[in-house]
Amino acid sequence: MKKIFTLIAMLCAAIGMQAQDTWTVAGDKALMGSHWDPSDESNNMTTADNGATYTLVRENVMLEAGNYGFKACPNHGWDGAIGNGGDNAAVTIPENAAYKVVFTLKPETSELSAEATKTGEYVASETVWIVAGAPALLGVEWKGGLPDGAENQMSTTDGTNYTLVKTGCALNIDTPYEFKYVKNESAWHGNAGDGKIGTKDANGNDYPNFKIEVEEPGTYTVTFTLNNETLEASVSLEKTGDAQFGEKTWTICGVEDLCGKGWDPANTDNDMTKVDEGMYELTLYGVSLEGGKEYEYKVAADHSWGESYGEGSENKKFSVETTGVYDVTFSFILATKTLDATAELSTSIKSIKNSFTMNEAIYNLQGQRVKANFRGIAIKNGRKMIVK
Repeated sequence: MKKIFTLIAMLCAAIGMQAQDTWTVAGDKALMGSHWDPSDESNNMTTADNGATYTLVRENVMLEAGNYGFKACPNHGWDGAIGNGGDNAAVTIPENAAYKVVFTLKPETSELSAEATKTGEYVASETVWIVAGAPALLGVEWKGGLPDGAENQMSTTDGTNYTLVKTGCALNIDTPYEFKYVKNESAWHGNAGDGKIGTKDANGNDYPNFKIEVEEPGTYTVTFTLNNETLEASVSLEKTGDAQFGEKTWTICGVEDLCGKGWDPANTDNDMTKVDEGMYELTLYGVSLEGGKEYEYKVAADHSWGESYGEGSENKKFSVETTGVYDVTFSFILATKTLDATAELSTSIKSIKNSFTMNEAIYNLQGQRVKANFRGIAIKNGRKMIVK
């Protein structure tokens, strides 16, 4: 009997060990060796107390003075990742040096910290600068690392002055094209003003993206320059030919519980309908919303992040007072770049959507099926639209 009891205890312990999470630290490349990659097994944490505390030690890490972000990720994924509340955790480096960095995680209390101890002098390597931003400028969309951003790596002959020349860029009027300079695949430098670049301002906020616009549509040669010592940057444009542009498609993107697929500008289910010149609308039916919770969203052009609007460059937010099922209507005015959302408790329109989605039937606002020659506000494929 004693042997059976011991065997059961051993089996329970084995099952507990199998169910134990694997925790990996993902963060800025300079800190972690890979850039925000939760699948990097070299950054797996270890535990000596059956999962109460996890640790990871990185030796001889060359770090410049500044703040470096990181999170602890369970089972090599982002679901359930732990940082500093809803934000990334960070470690502050006071001076350029080689460091030993010890990460500590307590999953039960969601406590994550890092302690950096200087172990040697800083050994500089050649700085890598990549320009990341709108695909119309750079061919690929916001790729600041290698190999994805290799075609936008700036070149240098002296380690100080860096240049990138992009040719054949088709650019349109009334369109801001945004970009940033990315240092060593991890530090994203934005517009600090007066031609200077920087990562974060005195309040710890990211500097905004750089923006350029053209006065007439066409193809352009765009030249980016950067001084690695003074952190001064500039951009020049030279028109080299003509270009024709069609009308843009506008798509709502946002948090997953609001927009279905989440922050996906390629999601054609969330394409807006043009209701008047320069005015667009989309209604999502039967959306479950939590009272008092803020839901973030943006509108993106042509199924990419090359051009997007919210509250300025930030995400737009809205909330409802009471938890329930809502019909959420988004509106966008192109001339003023004004984006809004309103929510009303779902009515019979929601049941129409559930019963007749993905077909060619058209219904009026009373839920009655109408003929193809109907004119006015109608429901088709679960969406409200104006039929002219």
